[in-house]
Amino acid sequence: MTCEELRACLDVYLDRELDVARALDAQDHLAFCMPCQWAYAKERELRALVKTRLPRVAVPPELRARIRSALDADARPAYRAAYRTLTARPLRWAALPVAAVLLVALAFGLRAPRGPSLPPVVTELVAQHQMYSRLDTPAEFVSASRDTVAGWFRGRVRFQVAVPDFSPSGIRLVGARLSSLSDREVAYLLYEKGRNLISLFAFAHRGFELPADGWIPVGESRFYVAEVKGAEVVLWTQGEQAYALVSPLNREALLECALTVWRLVAQARSGA
Repeated sequence: MTCEELRACLDVYLDRELDVARALDAQDHLAFCMPCQWAYAKERELRALVKTRLPRVAVPPELRARIRSALDADARPAYRAAYRTLTARPLRWAALPVAAVLLVALAFGLRAPRGPSLPPVVTELVAQHQMYSRLDTPAEFVSASRDTVAGWFRGRVRFQVAVPDFSPSGIRLVGARLSSLSDREVAYLLYEKGRNLISLFAFAHRGFELPADGWIPVGESRFYVAEVKGAEVVLWTQGEQAYALVSPLNREALLECALTVWRLVAQARSGA
């Protein structure tokens, strides 16, 4: 992918509407192109500013139902036509509730087809893991201290971040960063074993289409497991949060890590 091609599809890439192959091409390009990294960072900064500065407006249930119905009927072209019509009229567009607009974009990102068998959230998690694994410095905040990393997240995300200790398995904490899935905040923890990167994601699962099949019981919980492009995925929910581990490590090792996280979160919730 060239710089021109990346810039042309940057909005679609940030909206998580690119197909997997093109998304991975974009990630490969961003891994080494500093000008495009700068453009990507500025666009994300602008989006974050819009989300934090503009008021949130409750979306009417009728609008939500119409959007879901249209998506189920594969009416994406009609919504794109409506979007073009709205953007052609700046004054009316400016008066439209921002939350309603964001809901449309969010719904497209969540329901965009990513393949016949994999839930979109799983595809997005693997794509992010692969993107960060190609970076020389994947951590935004570097620290091997669990307490320091947990403290770094305070005030940056709206939920408590549990930072597990995987050192008994020879896995060391590298650091953390802020990430996003379909425009919602994600706490991203990076671990390392040898040359293998282990990605731990934490995010609010409400609104995501979680997998219906593929769950297995382990210990006191159950986990969704899948193998995608050479990476193992372990996904589960606890309360209002979802957690996911992605790594080329073998499934047994990753399930052991997942159980460690599950017990740590359960302990924190019981003590709250």
